[in-house]
Order: sequence, then structure tokens, then C-alpha cells
Amino acid sequence: MNKTWLVGIHEYKRHVFNRRFAFGLLSVPFFILVLIGLIFLIISMENRTRAIGYIDHSGLLTDPLPAPAVEPPDKPVEFLAYPDWESAEAAMVADEVQAVYIIPEDYLSSGTLELRYLVPIKSPARGQFYDFLEVNLLAGYDPALVERVNNGSEIIIRTLDGSKEVSSESGFLGIIVPLFSAFGFIIAMFTTGGYLVNAVVEEKENRTMEVVLTSVSPNQFMAGKILADIFIGLTQILLWLVFIIIGIRVASNYFELLQSIRIDPQLIVLCLVILLPTFVMVSAIMALIGATVGEAREGQQLTGLLSLPIWIPYMLIGLILENPNSTLSVVLSMVPMTSSLTMLIRQGATTIPAWQIAASSLILVLCAAGAIWLAGKAFRLGMLRYGKRISFREIIGPRGEVTP
Repeated sequence: MNKTWLVGIHEYKRHVFNRRFAFGLLSVPFFILVLIGLIFLIISMENRTRAIGYIDHSGLLTDPLPAPAVEPPDKPVEFLAYPDWESAEAAMVADEVQAVYIIPEDYLSSGTLELRYLVPIKSPARGQFYDFLEVNLLAGYDPALVERVNNGSEIIIRTLDGSKEVSSESGFLGIIVPLFSAFGFIIAMFTTGGYLVNAVVEEKENRTMEVVLTSVSPNQFMAGKILADIFIGLTQILLWLVFIIIGIRVASNYFELLQSIRIDPQLIVLCLVILLPTFVMVSAIMALIGATVGEAREGQQLTGLLSLPIWIPYMLIGLILENPNSTLSVVLSMVPMTSSLTMLIRQGATTIPAWQIAASSLILVLCAAGAIWLAGKAFRLGMLRYGKRISFREIIGPRGEVTP
């Protein structure tokens, strides 16, 4: 077997079957579970299912139709009629109802209601009472008209060339899904890249490298580590994806909005031709950092600085979403360190021209190849320099061609 693959397999096993990797892997699903738990806790606090009373002076609710069914996770609220305020007040004081609505005689013309309560009622209960009123206001009308009113309006936004459209229901998810994809990829890149930096620096410090390099060449050694780093990151992303899919399937039983999640084919293309070469480029840069620094702490500092330009599109997200085809958006899509996040932000708001995807991908592939070449040169120069930094000038200068 090629020695590069042997190094890669060894590095992959060493990190994947490590407690630190398991902790990092489980941190994302744990965060998602905590987030879902908080959402359900907030919903349960908002869902006060105690009955709501009403006093009808308008005659609208003399023989009322039942309130429409509610969707999970909301729970149905009962509506109780009272003949006068005295009996309704007594029920509210006895905690039999959480509030009382008073419907005046001129309600059908004025549309005004009076609400009395001891403790403010939550919005889900208010919404159910308004739905109850709406059902009875529309009684006797054409069922098709009633259905249109109940369903409300759906706004569809289309690009001028008609190549992309989003609805009011799916538009939010169309932006969020690509963003989460980019965030997950970036987190995985820098998590696994941190492993690579630490591994290279540690092997330089404890001189394990001297033994290893008697069996493999510096280029094979570095290529194997970069290859392992990429597969470690992809393993992390794949397992996170499994957790997320399971979470969405479970949560969609309670949140209808999640049932409308659809994966745009262009998102898959961007993941393959933009995010993957970005991953390779960043892994090679991490290897370059590990080969040039003298200690692990210095490598961590440089890694932190490397992450800053990648988050620039996030800081400019408002401008990019407002005009996803502007000069700023296109330029950021072509800059290697900002292209991945910019492309995925734009993908949620427009259809990116194929030539821009191809150009950005080509730039990333060339930068990734260049980063791998520089990492190999830096490694050959620094593999025997324990505790010393290598300057960038040494790497790119003529002496960088000399192998110690």
C-alpha cells in the first residue's frame, strides 16, 4: 500500500478513536438537543391550557361553532360562555378561567373586544380565541372563501430571470439551511485542523518525526496527514448530518414548518466544488502552520487568526442578502478565504451563475494545490528545527528548495 495512505490511516485512527474527538463529535448533537429542549420548555410555558371565558352581547356566539383544531405542540383551550360579568369574574377569581373576553353589541361593526384578566394570557391562547371568533364570523359563507381566509396569503418571490423562487413559508428555511451547512463545515475544518497542527508540532517536539522519516519521505508524511485531516472532518460532518436528519424527522412531527425543508441541488454542487477544496486548502494551511511554528500554543494563535477572514461574509450578511449579485458579493465569492460562506449565503437568496461557481472552484483548487506544496516545503525545512520558527521568506525563497 502507498506509504501516504498508511500515514493517513494511522493518523485517522489515532484521532477518530480518541476521547477528544468523541467529545467534539457529541457536542453538536448535545447542543441541538439542549436547543430543542429549551424550545419545548418555552412552548410549554406559553401553553396555558386553562379555559377562557367570554360574555357575548353581540349574539355572534349564541350557538357557536367549535374552535378549529390546533396543531402540535399547542394544546386546545376550552371557551366557556357566561351570562354576565359577575359570574365570569367569580370564575376568574376561582381560577377556573385565565381571562374573560367581553364582546360588545356593536362588535360586528366596530370589531373591538374587551379583555379582562388577573394575569396576562399568552399569545397561543389569544390566537385560539381569535380563531374561534373567525370560524363563527365566517359561518354561512362559501366554503372555498372560508378556506382561502383561513389559509391566508402566500407570497412568492422570483428572480427577474425566473431561475429561482421562494415562498413565504420556505424562504426563511432556504436561507437557514445553506448557512447551517457552511457553519458546520467551517467548525469541522478548524476542529480537525487543530488536531493536525498539534500533531505536527508534538511530533517535532518529541522527535517522533526522526523515526518516522526513516521509512517515509517528508512529502508522503505530510500528504498522509492532510489526507487524514480531510477524512476526519468528513467523518465528523457525516455523523453530524445523521444526528441532524434524525432530529429534523422527530421535530417535524411537532413543527409543520420543518416538513417543508428541501435541499436545493445547487447546494449539493456547492458543497462538492466549493466547500471540499476549501477544506483541502485549510487543512494544508494548518499543516503549514504546524511545520513552521516552534510550539503548540503559537500554532493555536495562528489558527485563530486564520479563522478571522473566513467569518467576514457573516459580518456582511445583510449586504450580501440584500444584493446577492453585487460587486461585493461576487468579489467575496472569488476570494479563497471568504468564498465558501459567501457562496452559501448567496445560494439562499439567488441562483448563482455557473461561471462564478466554476471560477471560484478553480481558484480554490489552485490555492489548495499551492498550500499543499508550501506545506511540503515548510515541513522539509522545519522537520529538524525543534523549538524554532521558520519564516515565510525561507519557505518561498530559493533556500526552501534545499532539503536538510
